[in-house]
Amino acid sequence: MFSKFRSTRLSVALLATTALVSGTAAVAADAADDVTEVTVVSRRPLAESDAAALKVQRNSDSLVSVLSADEAGNLPDQNIAFAIGRLPGVGLERDQGQARYVNLRGMPRKWATISFDGLSVVSAEGRDSRFDNIPSAIASQVMVQKAIVPSMPGDTVAGNIDIRTRRAFDYKGQKISGKLGIGRVELGGGEEIDSNLVYSNIFMGGKLGIVAQGSYYRRNMATENWEVDPYLTQRAAAPGKTFAREFEYKNYRLTRYNSSASLRADYKIDENNTLFASSIWTIFKDDELRDNWIVRLDQGTNAAGVAYNSDANFTAADPKFGTVYGARLNARVDYRDSEEILATNTVGGEHKNWYGYDVSWRLNYTAGLNGADTPVTAAFQSPSTFTDRPTAVYDFRNGEQNIVRLYRTTGTTSARVQGDRVLAAEEFNTPLQTFGRSAGGETTQAYTAKVDFDRQSELFGLPTKIEFGGLYTSRNKKNELETYTATPTTLAAKGLAVPTWATLAIDDPYKGKQVLGYTFRYTNQGLTNGLMDSYINTGAAVRDNAASTTNYWKVGEDQIAAYLMATTTFDWGNIVYGTRVEKIKNDGQAYVNFSATSTADYRLVRTSSDDTLFYPSAHLNWNVTDKLKARFSLNRTASRPDYDDLRPNYTYSDSNQTVSGGNPNAKPEKQTGFDAYLEYYGETGFLSAGFFYKDIQDVLFSQAGTFGSSVLNSGTTDRSSYTLTTLRNGGDGKLSGVEIFASQSAEKLVEGLGWPEWLGGFGVKASATLSDSEVTVPSVGGVPARKVSLPGTSDGVYNLQMIYEKYGLTVRLAYQYRTTWIQDIGTYTLVGGAVVPTDNGDVYWDDDEEVDLSVRYQVSKNLEWFIDGSNLRNQGARRYGSVSTNPIEFEKFGQRYVTGLRFNF
Repeated sequence: MFSKFRSTRLSVALLATTALVSGTAAVAADAADDVTEVTVVSRRPLAESDAAALKVQRNSDSLVSVLSADEAGNLPDQNIAFAIGRLPGVGLERDQGQARYVNLRGMPRKWATISFDGLSVVSAEGRDSRFDNIPSAIASQVMVQKAIVPSMPGDTVAGNIDIRTRRAFDYKGQKISGKLGIGRVELGGGEEIDSNLVYSNIFMGGKLGIVAQGSYYRRNMATENWEVDPYLTQRAAAPGKTFAREFEYKNYRLTRYNSSASLRADYKIDENNTLFASSIWTIFKDDELRDNWIVRLDQGTNAAGVAYNSDANFTAADPKFGTVYGARLNARVDYRDSEEILATNTVGGEHKNWYGYDVSWRLNYTAGLNGADTPVTAAFQSPSTFTDRPTAVYDFRNGEQNIVRLYRTTGTTSARVQGDRVLAAEEFNTPLQTFGRSAGGETTQAYTAKVDFDRQSELFGLPTKIEFGGLYTSRNKKNELETYTATPTTLAAKGLAVPTWATLAIDDPYKGKQVLGYTFRYTNQGLTNGLMDSYINTGAAVRDNAASTTNYWKVGEDQIAAYLMATTTFDWGNIVYGTRVEKIKNDGQAYVNFSATSTADYRLVRTSSDDTLFYPSAHLNWNVTDKLKARFSLNRTASRPDYDDLRPNYTYSDSNQTVSGGNPNAKPEKQTGFDAYLEYYGETGFLSAGFFYKDIQDVLFSQAGTFGSSVLNSGTTDRSSYTLTTLRNGGDGKLSGVEIFASQSAEKLVEGLGWPEWLGGFGVKASATLSDSEVTVPSVGGVPARKVSLPGTSDGVYNLQMIYEKYGLTVRLAYQYRTTWIQDIGTYTLVGGAVVPTDNGDVYWDDDEEVDLSVRYQVSKNLEWFIDGSNLRNQGARRYGSVSTNPIEFEKFGQRYVTGLRFNF
């Protein structure tokens, strides 16, 4: 626990290890020359991290939050999403309990951009930047820049998350560090492995620095899930009643992999010139086995044979509790083997005093894959005879435990009878409908060239730093999908037996813990995949050329940008001001069937559009006192439509004179933002409070309007006047909020009161982001315009961390709570003069809560033991449609624990 060593000079980094939990960055560096021997009372990783982060934040010329690695180079948590989720104003969106997307200050996830070492890169998924595929092991620091400056891309609306990768010159000489952890996932009993290794060294007399990194993460888990989805449109005959169309248990077995590799070389030509080359690969793989049985309530009747979804039945029935006779039973097998791959490769240089300018340049190639491989998808369905189908008794009164029980159906068509209960869904006859496979996905390529200049000058007699630069990037994204399908007919034609669920089933016990109204067996992955292989090899599974053609699309984007900005320094602080201009051209192509008959006539449709936008901004940084700093920002941003929103993959109906598909002419949403913050850097704590506001124009919504294009005209048929339902610019809106963050150590208080020394290890961090948003959904189809919250916006996001750090022991109990937020803005219609949802209407995620525990103990100077626990309260995730009494999904993932060692040499 205690280590002693001699040194001729004590580095500032080492002195920082004596910082308090709050992480004050002030260090008496000049005292270092007088120190020849020091006794170190263990490392304090959180203090080290906070000290480095607050130093960067305090010196920044714009509004930022920073997460830094500790002295050993470690960042908390397994991936970047989890790590930055500890910062103020950061909300997380999870998938299967794993942090994936980031909402900054309650804003939509598509408003946050991602960059590596200051260079913005395109996400494999598109405008929605994913962070679960980026292991924290590759980063030495993460900077969340919340207010845009002209040197940043204009589509940085909520903020930019810049991941600063490790450099060999961050360390002195050779360094080897890493982590090896193994754990258990409580739900399903699977294992969790978390490992990484970093090697860094400096060669050629201090000129060449090389750092290599690799990481591997794997988690086997189960997820229990039920869904009630979608809801049928309300009827004038049954006002206020909303009935579920179907119910399903969707139970997952899955293995998630997250691996990365990076290599960076920095070469110092001389003290003014440095070159570097960097390559980063991240791979997220989701091997998901999904077995689910679906009860189609809308295909059944009441006891008298009156259809479930008729006005007569809705008037009498209870939507939360009732009986449906002869409901259709569907079963599905979906094996998904999806990969999210990002590879970004950069060469660049830093050159000082080049004709009086400092010059920075970058050349980058980034490739991404958003894979959509489904090795097997099989569908089974009960016959149409009502006696072959179950009677379903549904109970939706408990929003966290909706349940359906199955019974035999007897009697006559108009006098149906509930028979004996059936526990195993497989006892009902459900013949095979299709057995298929699809492979492919979205691939992205991006080429970027960027150059920046800056020099110190004077403006109006004041010291001013002038910066300007330019960027060119060319991106293209395309979707390609290959599909094979087998049916009972094609199997019989090849003399092959038609499989049943029993053919595919295994007798492994159910891995979940929820109470099931009916049971079913998991399917055998190896056997099922093998059957699909054999169907393709024998020709029983036929390639669906039409599906491959209609699923193809490609969208390109070329951008030319330039900026000019200045930083003028005063006695009291500085002002950063300037503007950025971006000219963007988009083009798209997709195949459209121009045939009005059953014979396909696919033709390639091409579209293009362009836009030029200006992004002025101004930032004022005022040093009110030596500890108090005020920041004010006024900026202009724009959020462009996603690539798949711009694709021209049209389908049309001449009889209805309608068109559906993407919208190549969709324009960016535009925002004008204002920020005002106060930051207090105390001796043992940090406090910040701020207000933010954004005025929003041209919000994108799915809505109907005139097609207005001639690309679908054929012969004498003019389709330009048809009605196109697509993503369009419509209403305006606003977002405002406050953000508060406090960090405090007990050490000075304990010293002042003369309390026992061990009490000084306690500390706390707390943050709250309170926001209010409103956008106007335009009037469509007689439905009046209405106001909703921005997707991804919670009224409140709260973080609390209780910390103890002393004597080599670090304990952090972290709690995050975020209130309900809207996931998707739905459509509504008029029924009997009342506005009611179509299907689910607006879809919301309910309140989300996460409790995690991290414990670290320094075994020796080079070795640390850790144990982490996640989702300790075993909270689930719940979605609902329109109102909270209409839940559409509830799932649980279980608790997770991992323990192991970190080493540092």
